[in-house]
Amino acid sequence: MDENRTGSFPAHHTENRLIRAVNDAVKRAYANSERTDCPSSEAIQAVVVRQLSHPNFDDVVDHIATCAPCLEEYNRRRQRYRFQRRCRWVAGFAALLLVGLLLWRNYPSRHQRPNEQLAKETLLPPVAAALDYSAWTAERSASPLPRNPETPRLARGRLALTLLLPIGTEDGSYSVQILSASGEIVAHATGIATWTGGAEKLNINLDLTALSAGAYTIAIRPADGSARTYPVLLE
Repeated sequence: MDENRTGSFPAHHTENRLIRAVNDAVKRAYANSERTDCPSSEAIQAVVVRQLSHPNFDDVVDHIATCAPCLEEYNRRRQRYRFQRRCRWVAGFAALLLVGLLLWRNYPSRHQRPNEQLAKETLLPPVAAALDYSAWTAERSASPLPRNPETPRLARGRLALTLLLPIGTEDGSYSVQILSASGEIVAHATGIATWTGGAEKLNINLDLTALSAGAYTIAIRPADGSARTYPVLLE
């Protein structure tokens, strides 16, 4: 066989037809029952796996083509090799499928459950709460009256909050801001203040879930006026 061969092996279906034709012809013309000058099984296996770097590769191919016993051994080894390749491919595909299934099953538990939990929490109705500033002065400085009311406390969460405002606060629309110790706005809402006969009430919905416990300031601003500030302790 030409040692400078540059062509590739024929396509599988063409190769199969050639092999069947060669098998018939070799069995009739090259019985070689004594296995004269036959290559080793290792050399035949090198041809099966297309190990072109094997010594005398082309000579072994030529011998197989003219030796019935070697051709039969080549056919057996070729069928076994192709079967093993299929098994490896199936095993690899099954492993990928298993890994994909495990990832798919674990993904919701690792990534979706926090969102589901958050959605459930969001669906819960807000908790009713109240802050009583009715005893505080309505002056802009929010200075307490001489009896010095205690700073009200408020539990964190999603709240339906009622603010009892100082006597003298006018009805109307108000914005409410929660300020941190540094003056940063960390929550806000709007509502309508109305006189109920005993107090000026301002109802708002406020989400304080993400805030840390500590001292904060509530700034209450009318639509056309200046803000009044009051202290609050979040727990």
